[in-house]
Amino acid sequence: MESCEIPSAGRGISAEATAGKLENRGLVWMVGAFVFCPCHLPLTLSALALLLGGTAAGALLRAHPYYAAAIVTLLWAAGTWRGLLLVRRARSLVVASR
Repeated sequence: MESCEIPSAGRGISAEATAGKLENRGLVWMVGAFVFCPCHLPLTLSALALLLGGTAAGALLRAHPYYAAAIVTLLWAAGTWRGLLLVRRARSLVVASR
């Protein structure tokens, strides 16, 4: 299993290239988290119900929509936080290299 380490600018990689990769990864996290945004919650829960219909997970989702909404909201918050963290680290890496 590959670890999710943040690359450093020491192994022949410039700080700008490393910062660019970090910033791109942070933006991907934030765009991915946008799917789980609470303002899209009715759409997200409907899509999950449609995809999971007829399964035990679908029955669980239908029986506990508030728990599902809380989990989706936590996924959104965690994804957004991770994306912002990566973008901030990229910016601080560029500042530190100058």
